[in-house]
Amino acid sequence: MAKRSTIARAAVSAAFVAAICGGLYLAYFRVRAHLEPKLAEATGRKSEFFLLVKDKPDTLQISPDAVQAIQLKTAPVEPAPPPDPLRLPGSLGLDPNLLVPVHTRFPGEVARLAEVDSGETSDGRRLNRAIRYGDTVKQGQILAIIWSKDVGEKKSELVDALSRLDLDQRLLQRLSSFKAGTIIPEKQVAEAQRNVESDLIAIEKAVRTLRSWRLTEDEIEAVKQEAAQLRQATTQAISSMKTTDLESLRTAVEQLHAKTSSLVEDTRWAELEVRAAIDGVIVEKNVNVGAIVDPSDDLFQIADLSRIQVLASVYEEDLPFLELLPPEQRDWAIDLKSDPHDKPIPGKFEMIGKIIDPAMHTGALIGWLDNREGRLRVGQFITATIQLPADPAMVAIPTSALIEEGDYPAVFVESDARRHEVSRRKVAVTRRGRQRVFIHSEPTVEERRDGAESLAVGEQVIVSGGLELFSELINLQAAGQDGAGEAE
Repeated sequence: MAKRSTIARAAVSAAFVAAICGGLYLAYFRVRAHLEPKLAEATGRKSEFFLLVKDKPDTLQISPDAVQAIQLKTAPVEPAPPPDPLRLPGSLGLDPNLLVPVHTRFPGEVARLAEVDSGETSDGRRLNRAIRYGDTVKQGQILAIIWSKDVGEKKSELVDALSRLDLDQRLLQRLSSFKAGTIIPEKQVAEAQRNVESDLIAIEKAVRTLRSWRLTEDEIEAVKQEAAQLRQATTQAISSMKTTDLESLRTAVEQLHAKTSSLVEDTRWAELEVRAAIDGVIVEKNVNVGAIVDPSDDLFQIADLSRIQVLASVYEEDLPFLELLPPEQRDWAIDLKSDPHDKPIPGKFEMIGKIIDPAMHTGALIGWLDNREGRLRVGQFITATIQLPADPAMVAIPTSALIEEGDYPAVFVESDARRHEVSRRKVAVTRRGRQRVFIHSEPTVEERRDGAESLAVGEQVIVSGGLELFSELINLQAAGQDGAGEAE
């Protein structure tokens, strides 16, 4: 056992001595390699480890000893992999196209709110309550009743015109039954005909006004039925008249007119129904009984929640990548932060905002999700994940291969492996990551103007010893070696 322990200690000591010797050798080589170009300028002696290659700009030939000493390693240029997915914070909101405000068409006072079944009480009774925020409503459902003097007056005008027409037609018929020019002057007959025509015009005007105020045909028909009932009160008296006294007939007309005008004071007559325009949920209620309202007031807001808007924030530097995606590739997956066990909901973003938030420097991505099951809620926080495709115009190299020294980012490319020749090449860096650097394989016109060159998939780049090579290249170029010292 003691013998094994002695052998182990001896092996460790030998490895330690070898490491020290290797380190000293490497240090000696590097000091010598850095000093030789300067000595060459003073003594005329050329470097034994590095030579500038003739007719190849920024190219070094490295001796085998130098390759081993600086532990030169290469890696292939690869097609750029897809970038990391974008994970964008956001929230769910109402679809503005499915949010409908409810107004009254005329100023007035809220007389009643619609009632809904509030459920069964403990003693088995069912109670009703006024409609409120959060209730589900159907298109055409009555939400409130407004008392409006304007509506009452216009309805009364129609009733008055219908009643006048009936009486004027009866009067014309009575006058026409006599021989013209005998008992009744022709002027009176013509005047009666003109009154009938005026009544027809007044009726059409009143009906058109009510239609323009969006009263339904049923409501207009109810007004006509009301007028018919009022006319019945005077029909019998007029039919029983045996006189041609026009003053009696005019008196009957005025009495009927006074009766129809009094309808304005009838609360029921001046009532106006406010109805839901769409199926949905009341997300805003701004009125109560007794409130004085105006056509510009939003009495209710009704939202169709079967479709929910998704609003996500994206940093402005990521917007160009998203704008390059064709519509069929603008997919995302939506995670609800309130449910860590949910499955991502697939969807698409359809709009990229044109305004950048000046405080956060983010833009907006907008899409929609189906919510017919009612599982999603307005205001929920979400995370939108977008998988970006690989850019075919990009290549990737290890981070250690990039040399940030000098006037422009560069790499050393193995131009001739057999002769150990490497060339410095300026590259157009687009993005830096922890493990990889992404580069334009073919630089743009502007990038080429700045000195960037092409870098193709499969080429070998130096991933270790690059800084040493850059230092040697600069030193040799500064020393100005002549043709005798350059590699052929």
